[in-house]
Amino acid sequence: MSTNTLDTKIQAGKFLTLLLDSAISRERLALKKNDKIELTSGNKTPYIFVIVSGVTGIFSKTNVVIDFAGEGDLLDYNIYSSQLFGKALTDEVTIWRFEQAEVLNAIAQNKDIQVQHYHMLQTMQHRLEKKQMQATLDTKEMIAAFIHTLASRYNPNADDQGMIELPRYFTRKMIANYAGVSLSTLTTHLHQLAEEDRVLFNTRVLLISEIR
Repeated sequence: MSTNTLDTKIQAGKFLTLLLDSAISRERLALKKNDKIELTSGNKTPYIFVIVSGVTGIFSKTNVVIDFAGEGDLLDYNIYSSQLFGKALTDEVTIWRFEQAEVLNAIAQNKDIQVQHYHMLQTMQHRLEKKQMQATLDTKEMIAAFIHTLASRYNPNADDQGMIELPRYFTRKMIANYAGVSLSTLTTHLHQLAEEDRVLFNTRVLLISEIR
């Protein structure tokens, strides 16, 4: 596991512990695969979420994949103007849900919560900025960069051949959606990357070289 990933989990653990030790209203949610959860609700009680275990996809209302979130990630998507929802990708996802107004009040009153919340927002912002930077590459390199980022983030252990397996809940259809390309375009570029010995794939497994 990379140092950055470890640091992020430590920060997330501190932030979650501080919230759970406070008097903020909260609810523990248990999702099954494909269950959905509203992230930017227009109701009178908006929330923020912290993922304890599992992985979710973050989708726009038009079903475009915006991001992914896993263990320790904060889901606080006020930086977007569109309505978003999360969908469980793994068999089980556990999430703590907190009332946003109470969290903001706690942030204003507690320096430790403020600092940890800032770190969590920075992590999310950096992730989105990295995606924007990778999106400027040509299509083949963009696809390779997206796959490598996701594989490294959710399965940081390479095999003895220096290949990282992308977890299977990241289907090819989902990767194409995330990259903003058609499934046939994705497949074409995967074949090209395979010819360059940068990926190995079949219908269920996709591995990408650890060295970039």
